[in-house]
Amino acid sequence: MDFEDGESKLTMEQSGQRLEQRIMDKMIYQKPPKGEGGLPGGKSWMKVDMAKLRTSGAAGSSQVSDPTDSFAYSKSLSEKDVKKVGTESVGGVETTHYKVDLNIDKLAKGDAAQARKLREQLGETVPVDLWVDGKGLMRRQQIEISAQPAGGAKESGSANRGKAKVVMDFSDSGTGVDFDAPPTGDTVDVTDKVVKQAGAQQS
Repeated sequence: MDFEDGESKLTMEQSGQRLEQRIMDKMIYQKPPKGEGGLPGGKSWMKVDMAKLRTSGAAGSSQVSDPTDSFAYSKSLSEKDVKKVGTESVGGVETTHYKVDLNIDKLAKGDAAQARKLREQLGETVPVDLWVDGKGLMRRQQIEISAQPAGGAKESGSANRGKAKVVMDFSDSGTGVDFDAPPTGDTVDVTDKVVKQAGAQQS
């Protein structure tokens, strides 16, 4: 991930299935696992215009997302938001461990509709732990989520709420990000379809 330019390359594998994603020039490219995606003309990659997605208000409601959004909140943190826990070693590097109760408004980055949706699903705050090294670089991020499934009961104590802990370790900071967009002939623009699907989920 290049946090300055917002470009990223991501590969996820699960149960033998592989999904690839690239973000560059404000476009998200995804290559679904073989046999999935239903792309026309035998094409392998789908493309989504990030600007159109965000303008439509569907950015937080679709299955297509920008991984750098997961760290955008850190730019708005102040000392009053953060509690120091102590020092710990992460990947052999000495770090300072901090706890943050992340406000939903900061997570939604000023998008009122997205903030409302996140409150329904997550509540008012999200607990986040950060491990930062001596150079100010994040070495680990841990987020604990207690989520309300779409269409489920709204009560915060509902038995339907699911819990998850996501831990991400970071290394090789300063390494250049260098990759190309997929071939145009192997790509189909699905922006309008994604926006429509996200709108149907919100209604």
